[in-house]
Amino acid sequence: MKSLNKNNILKSSISVILILFFQTFWQSAFSYGLLSDKEILDIKDEAFALYSTNNKEEALELLNRIPQNRRDEDVFVIIGNIYDDSGKRGDAIENYNKAAAISKEAYKAYYNIGCILLKKKSYELAEKNFKMSIKSNKEFPYAYYNLASCYIAQQEYSKAKKQLIKALSLKADDKDFYVNLAYCYKMLDNDKAAQKIIDSLNEIKS
Repeated sequence: MKSLNKNNILKSSISVILILFFQTFWQSAFSYGLLSDKEILDIKDEAFALYSTNNKEEALELLNRIPQNRRDEDVFVIIGNIYDDSGKRGDAIENYNKAAAISKEAYKAYYNIGCILLKKKSYELAEKNFKMSIKSNKEFPYAYYNLASCYIAQQEYSKAKKQLIKALSLKADDKDFYVNLAYCYKMLDNDKAAQKIIDSLNEIKS
């Protein structure tokens, strides 16, 4: 029986290695790197739908199929939301920061970072992020509202009042805005203004 010489053995080994390499490469490429724009859009739409129906793990699994360099602001924000909802605040902030890094209009990312910091009572850092959210989108009422919450927590009621009035000018049907504004007037010893706000709230209820 004729045996293989060393050169044939070497060539055979190299061929096997190359085949395995290209199999691995193409599997990885097709799974992560060569997604078309339409495929990425379809993944996003499906993942966002899953997230909106509280299927967060499935949504995260889908979004993780999108390569980092193909993720837009909305993808990073939703991933951040999923991590925040599961208590992984460090991972949440990391993704919000990535959203902010690729878009000057990432008001949701700044806002969500601010909310996390507000819960942690890191008021100065929370203020900074709510202000960045407002800078990115001056028409987003909840950034003003939560900036006011930072001021209330620090007993800066005049500053809080100003932000709440702005929030109400953008969204006049949110009862929490009225309650907090009345509280600010009360703490500023303006009972008449506080009562007027409460009366306005009663009109909304009716």
